[in-house]
Amino acid sequence: MRPVPSWPPMPPGGAPIALPPRRAASQVALWWLMGVIGMLFSLMLVAYVMRMSLGDWRPLPPVNALWVNTGVLAAACIVMQSSASQARRGELRRSRRDWGLAGALALAFVVGQLWVWRDLVARHYGVSGNPANSFFFLLTGLHAVHLIGGLVAWACLMPRRLTHATRARRLWLTAQYWHFLFALWIVLFVAIVNLTPEIAQRLCGTGGVSP
Repeated sequence: MRPVPSWPPMPPGGAPIALPPRRAASQVALWWLMGVIGMLFSLMLVAYVMRMSLGDWRPLPPVNALWVNTGVLAAACIVMQSSASQARRGELRRSRRDWGLAGALALAFVVGQLWVWRDLVARHYGVSGNPANSFFFLLTGLHAVHLIGGLVAWACLMPRRLTHATRARRLWLTAQYWHFLFALWIVLFVAIVNLTPEIAQRLCGTGGVSP
């Protein structure tokens, strides 16, 4: 059996990191994880549309802060991608700087979502007030939980004892997961902002039938 090659420390000045050509088990596991999460949210969105088509749905007022939060999450993903790309090129100092900034932006997104929830509760749009309220908190809260999981993966890159190749590989995987969560958020955001009971009734063919 041939020994597994080790990854030596990078020489001073930096050098591009050669990643293994074949798909690592961690990459396949990430694809499976994203597939499962995607199916979960797909089912949640189907339930969201079906419940919206019933007659007791009272839409929430516009939540303008979601636009700001979306921009913050987009910035976090862009900076995280920059960090991963720099790590693969061997620019570790710049990569670590962008890694820190990306984490701060992702945390700001979660804080922004918490502010939105608190503001809605203060305006008497609590979780139990109406099915529209419940689904809003459920969808956005579930997404925030998965993003916190992404922040845990981000925090695991903090130890400096990681080899350069390991750090670059994990950064790349974390960036992929963050991009997936951003794409998922865009789908949720579009559904929350644009779907109406009339559209839901056409999709479900209920014609405004009351429960």
